[in-house]
Parts: sequence; structure tokens; C-alpha cells
Amino acid sequence: MKETALQSTRSTQKLVTIPMLAAVAFILQYLEFPIPLMPSFLKLDFSTLPALIGGLMYGPVAGIIVEVLKNALHMLFKNTDGLLIGELANVVAGASFILVAVSMQRLGQGKKGYLLGLALGTLLMSAVMAVANAFFLLPAYAALYQMPMDTLLSTFGATSVWSLVLYGIVPFNIFKGAMLSLVAYPVYVKLGNRLNPRATN
Repeated sequence: MKETALQSTRSTQKLVTIPMLAAVAFILQYLEFPIPLMPSFLKLDFSTLPALIGGLMYGPVAGIIVEVLKNALHMLFKNTDGLLIGELANVVAGASFILVAVSMQRLGQGKKGYLLGLALGTLLMSAVMAVANAFFLLPAYAALYQMPMDTLLSTFGATSVWSLVLYGIVPFNIFKGAMLSLVAYPVYVKLGNRLNPRATN
């Protein structure tokens, strides 16, 4: 009976916490800023951190749900062109980072596992976003804006899709993962016990 009550309490807590984290992430998305020497459409924010915390509390799926909810709010309240490409890219990037970071933390059950997960999450996010931009996101932008790909690339000073990916997209995501890790790791060290790393959902 006590175990059932605890499970019910945890489920209720989860239902409340996940939307709350999504709301915080949505607010953090407004605090984006450009990175010098990077393509202008790439902006850094720390809105993945609440999703990462949700993943540590309730599992990687919960963290990904926070990412999806955050971007749904962004689509409703901030996106002015009505296109889903930016939100989709944000979900894919955040999900790949969170999935590896949280999974490795659980496998390692501690700080070393989490640190390794952050590093591997950064690499996976960079690789996934390189492929996604080369084969889907950049062509989708060009098609939706009815712009030849060469014209789109020239606006960012690139001569080919892969030059933009290798010299813009990949460095940006490595930098983003590093910045997220620099903030996320101390947060985990400080709040590790409260984040309930033994959660299995």
C-alpha cells in the first residue's frame, strides 16, 4: 500500500514537473544570442538545461517530452513565420544530447558516467545535426522560401552545403554542447541526490 502511494505521488509530481520545466525552458529560449564567427541563423541558448534536468529526474523520455513541449510553446507564441523547421531542429538537437547524457549517467550511476554522457551527447548532437542540416533542414529552408540553394548558401558565405555544415553547423553544436555541459555538470554535482538518478522511466 505504501509503495502504491509513493508511485502515485511520484506520478503526480511528474505530471506537474514536466510542464513546469517546459515553461522554464521556453522562457530561456528567449535569451538566445549569436556567436561571433558563426552563421547568423545559429543562436545559443540554455533552454536544453530544464529538459536535461527532467531527464535526470524521470528518464530520457521525460527530457525529450520537455523539449517537445518547449518547442510547441515556441511555435505558438514566438514563431512569426509559421514554419516548423527551427522547432524541429531544436527538438532533434536537444533530444540527441539528452538521450545520451541521461542514458550514460544511468549506466554509470554517478558523476563520471554523467560527464562521459555530456561529452558523447555533444558529439552525437553535432553528428546528427550535420546530417539533418545537409539532407533535410537546409534544403527545406530553401524550398519553403522558394530560394535556390546556391543563393541561400551565399547569404552565409558558404560555397556548398557541406562547407556550411563542416565550418558552421558542426563547430556551433560542439560549442553549444560544451557550454551546456559547463553549466549542466555543476548543477548535477550540486543537486544530484534531489534529481533522483535511479528513476527508470
